[in-house]
Amino acid sequence: MTNFEKVILDNGLVIYFYVDKKRHSTFFQHITKFGGLTKDFICDGNEYHLQDGIAHILEHYIVEENKYGNFLKLLGEAQMSTNASTHHDMTRFYFNAIENVEFGIRTLLNGIYAPLFSEEKLEKMKGPIYQEIRGKSDSKFYHGMYCSYNNLFNQLSFRSIGGTVDDVKKTTLDELMLCYDAFYQPSNQMIVVGGNFDKDEVLSIIKDFYSKLNIVKHDVQVINTIEDTKVKNQYGEIHFPTGEEYLEVTYKINLDKYSPDEQLKLDFYLSYFFNMFFGVTSPLYNRLVKNNIITGSLGCGTTKLGNYLLVSAGSYSDNLSVLGEEIKKTFNELKDFNEEKFELDKKQTILDLILRDENIGNMVMPFVNNIITYNCDYPDSKEQVDGYTYEDFVKTMKEIDFSNYTVTVIRK
Repeated sequence: MTNFEKVILDNGLVIYFYVDKKRHSTFFQHITKFGGLTKDFICDGNEYHLQDGIAHILEHYIVEENKYGNFLKLLGEAQMSTNASTHHDMTRFYFNAIENVEFGIRTLLNGIYAPLFSEEKLEKMKGPIYQEIRGKSDSKFYHGMYCSYNNLFNQLSFRSIGGTVDDVKKTTLDELMLCYDAFYQPSNQMIVVGGNFDKDEVLSIIKDFYSKLNIVKHDVQVINTIEDTKVKNQYGEIHFPTGEEYLEVTYKINLDKYSPDEQLKLDFYLSYFFNMFFGVTSPLYNRLVKNNIITGSLGCGTTKLGNYLLVSAGSYSDNLSVLGEEIKKTFNELKDFNEEKFELDKKQTILDLILRDENIGNMVMPFVNNIITYNCDYPDSKEQVDGYTYEDFVKTMKEIDFSNYTVTVIRK
């Protein structure tokens, strides 16, 4: 089992170290628990409800508009692989370096904690983001996602990490500064370092950097939207240029009854479920192909938004009504369980876990996801997967409430 050592600084910053001297590089990642979903919160007694996209704007702003210059560009010029990204529940900045690790750490941290806020800089920043959003709007699945979320949620206003052009236009400098002050606090952040490095030396660099910071603390509470488990509408459609029409059924699963460990296990089980019930060897797939309902594959996936899990299945088809009924029937009846496929999927999972070790980034990111998404601060392991049983898999899947769903159709 991969061992990550946990260190907590006096300011609340959590650091995870995974030292492996067999590697040639060091992967450094800085994470702030502030993402697309974090729009409703109380800061110092004042309540705020913001629009989509603000975490994404702030990510771009921090990288490009700080007193040290664009730190991703600086790291790239030093031959480091580097990037930043905004997710539903976090913003991350990272680099992978073979040498000059101290330079990388100080460059990245300097940039994160020294933004230069101004109206002029914000307006300059918005232009490229408009183009990014408009680029995504060329995708039918982008519009399909909006349609699905509009029908799935009654109270939760989140629709997109990047927001719309209008969301970005109305984002103010005061809002950006508010979010930075509220969430870019060491106690709301973590650092993960993996690979070939001297732990004591890296810890000393991090401690030295934070000892010189003077960050004003704020009392921040995220407001969790109380959302009805029932979907708002069971059907929605959009019209978009497409060679073939598409249908997707999305189920809304309330996770209140699942512990963090159970939610993480469910993530594995659902991957087995998709392969077993919707994969190319599944009875459903073969039936749909045989009857010319679909000609390609069935797409499946999950998205965790707050305390809800969205489970989706869909495909292109010339007979959308039959496709929709077949997908819903599969979820309702759950009759295609196959123990042999379950055991094969378990073996594949264990092989994938072993192969993760070949790339430090591929090992660190699932660990970060476990912490941020499931509040499980341990890496996936062979022992964990070995403990999964076919009987528990069947029982867990049959206990899921698949009664709340919406059907989204993309028509020509």
